[in-house]
Amino acid sequence: MTRQKSLETTFIEAFDKDLGLLPSDDSDAWTSSQRQAIRTFADTGFPRPKSEAYKYTPVTRWIGDTPLLQTPGPVSATRLPLSELPGVHLKTVNGQLASAPEQLPEGLTVLTLRSALETHPELVRQHLKRVSEGTSSDVFGTLAAAFAPDGLFIHIAPGAVLPEPVYIHHAAVSPDAFIQPRMLVVAGENSEAHIVEHFPEADAGSVFENRIVGVDVAMRARLKHLVVYERGARARFVNGLYVEQKGESVFSTNNMTLGGALVRNNLHFVPDGEHCETHLNGLYIARGGAHVDNYTLVDHVKPNCFSNELFKGIVEGGSTGVFNGKVMVRQDAQKINAYQSSKSIVMDDRSHVYAKPELEIYADDVRCSHGATTGELDDEALFYLRSRGIPEKTARLILLEAFARDVVDLISLKEVRTYLNTRLGQLLAD
Repeated sequence: MTRQKSLETTFIEAFDKDLGLLPSDDSDAWTSSQRQAIRTFADTGFPRPKSEAYKYTPVTRWIGDTPLLQTPGPVSATRLPLSELPGVHLKTVNGQLASAPEQLPEGLTVLTLRSALETHPELVRQHLKRVSEGTSSDVFGTLAAAFAPDGLFIHIAPGAVLPEPVYIHHAAVSPDAFIQPRMLVVAGENSEAHIVEHFPEADAGSVFENRIVGVDVAMRARLKHLVVYERGARARFVNGLYVEQKGESVFSTNNMTLGGALVRNNLHFVPDGEHCETHLNGLYIARGGAHVDNYTLVDHVKPNCFSNELFKGIVEGGSTGVFNGKVMVRQDAQKINAYQSSKSIVMDDRSHVYAKPELEIYADDVRCSHGATTGELDDEALFYLRSRGIPEKTARLILLEAFARDVVDLISLKEVRTYLNTRLGQLLAD
């Protein structure tokens, strides 16, 4: 039996022992979706070495032969640096809701996903069906759907405009465990909100967080989303984000990857309505042999939409950065404006960056462009700073911070920008 098969079998047998593979008469909607998800996982299996989407990221190498599926006691992050900022603050333990404010702003609902099955059955059932059948995720999404014991549900009511951001502090995780959280965010028609997720450093060893997040953005809704990942140097993270937008909606996400040993961001967007705007941006710093892979797909299915994508990376110390971004324009999606850019700096000969921007266009009245650049620091700029009496180390830091801040400056929250700029200065000065 090959290692590939044995690893898949480990998960299937663990599921069978816990919930059973066969349907039962008393199965609820949640358990039924879990069983469907494990069947989809069994049919699909983990990405093979020749899988194009995982060409540079053999994720199974980081899972291990015997992943720890029984989670030991969680450990909490020593500090939650964004917890003092104005806003609504939620905390999770192993991705599950641990605490929520007793009073929430009008128009905001926060529940567990299982509870939301009772209060918002149509929204949650639709999400469960999409994910469990693999129609809006890859194999890691279906795996998370099979094993997640519950999830987080955030609903912004139609017409609600939240006055302050919603901060989600993923505050505690179990050491060395394979954790599979999930979350559903629904922004109702004409609503506005800003959601910030923070994964602070915790003494959790080689924890593997494999999560799936579904986001539904209704007509004319405006939703901003930010993920700041700062786990420790041995942590692993597969981050699945699957966004569906309706007409005239605006969605933006910014992924800041500042830690971890292996990070894979699976970012999928479907602007399924006319006059949608989609903005996806990211910054990653890979150090000390880390591997950061950003995989994005924007699937334009309706005409008159706009998407813009900017990812930047700084790679050093034998690390690897990957950017695989794809923009698809369907045949009926005329008058699409889609732009994509990936820029990386490689700091030493032992580090590598692989960039693969893609356009797949079936319409003829579009404006689409993509580009990728990878190189070292600008020698002329470095020389100019040094000629002004600035020490070489300081000059390098100035150039790196300027390179990174193009992405940070796209974040609208001033206090969060200040925190991130401080952290970038600390990381880049090491």
